[in-house]
Amino acid sequence: MARKLAALTFTDQVRQQLMFLRHPEYQYGALHLYVTGVAEPWEFGPEDEFEFNDETGVLVVRDGPTDEDGHDNADVPEYVFRLDSIVACQLV
Repeated sequence: MARKLAALTFTDQVRQQLMFLRHPEYQYGALHLYVTGVAEPWEFGPEDEFEFNDETGVLVVRDGPTDEDGHDNADVPEYVFRLDSIVACQLV
């Protein structure tokens, strides 16, 4: 029996979930990110900034958006996850 392959990569699926999270038509309030070795999920909101770096294999999430002038939000908390340590994500 042939196996069905996923059409999207995991990072593409997370990007798609972020699109739904930020869309005003949907009622999602957060994205839960489950990481290996951590019992509870990390929770991020629609205003948080996600940066996927497939070359280094990490996801960087920053609290809140970059401001209107394009300045980096360097003074806000930053969370770095290895992509291979993320086991699931869920919109809530």
